[in-house]
Amino acid sequence: MTEKDNLEDTYVKQIVSMGYTEEVAKDYVKSHEESDATEIDPNLGLEEIEVKLPEFKESVFTSSSARLLLPSEKEVDPYLRGLAVLLLIGCLAGFLNGIDFLSPNSGINRPHELIYAQTIGAPKDSAIFLGTVTLDDGSPAVNYSIQIRTSDGGGYHVTTIDSKGEFRIENLTPGLSKLDISIVGDDATYGVTHRLLLSPPAGFEPYGFTEIDLTFPNKNKFGTDNGTGVYWIDYSPDEMDFPLIDPSAATGYAIAGYGIVGLALLATLFSVLAFNTGNVGIIRTTSILVFFSMGHFYTSCCLGTIVFMLTFMVEQKE
Repeated sequence: MTEKDNLEDTYVKQIVSMGYTEEVAKDYVKSHEESDATEIDPNLGLEEIEVKLPEFKESVFTSSSARLLLPSEKEVDPYLRGLAVLLLIGCLAGFLNGIDFLSPNSGINRPHELIYAQTIGAPKDSAIFLGTVTLDDGSPAVNYSIQIRTSDGGGYHVTTIDSKGEFRIENLTPGLSKLDISIVGDDATYGVTHRLLLSPPAGFEPYGFTEIDLTFPNKNKFGTDNGTGVYWIDYSPDEMDFPLIDPSAATGYAIAGYGIVGLALLATLFSVLAFNTGNVGIIRTTSILVFFSMGHFYTSCCLGTIVFMLTFMVEQKE
């Protein structure tokens, strides 16, 4: 091997040690050798030299006039941020709506209204009322009478509570009714009256079931008999807005409330993300979530629909 070859090999090794491939190093040595500007220094192996290496090529993903901006570096359109704020308002309305569903015996949304609406047009004699009646001490109200007075003029339905405190009355008409529970003693009659909402059949079921467990008050809670020998407590005036219903109906409302609250919280997270990024796709997705959270008097439905339509008026930017 000649001295020139040794010098070139040393030159290549030095370039490789600086991070370049052997092929690039050889190409550079060859081009440097063919150039008339400079000769290869014979003392290359003995003295430290400065090697002018080729420049790296620019990335294929960038250009000399522009670079890729991160989402945090982009300027968010104020119009899109305004839409995100509207969605946040819809989220709040949906959240409050879900909380209202979790309180079936108060607030604006009540299962009573839904059950009553379903009773309209329901078949007659398609409701069954059953349950238990116990006394204050927890013992069954044996031989107490149960009487249903239907509001549609369907007459009276009477039964007697058995030894387990249970009762069952069939062939009732779904809807509002009066419930009387009484016991006739040797010296006096004690009784109570409740307002009752009988559930209609659900779906294709032939009968609707209303199951309620009741407690008969202690005799010392009754007032005067006015000389009649009849002691009676009428709870129906206090139950005008919230009559007795099957607890399972209230449970279904509570489950729906949890679902609406979760949907509103998820929509809130997306709304904040949309406010920070101004992403049209996120705004449209959030508007759909807000729509299904409903809100009181369907406020969230209206806001979700409006925002979804307004997104199509946004000028798309590259």
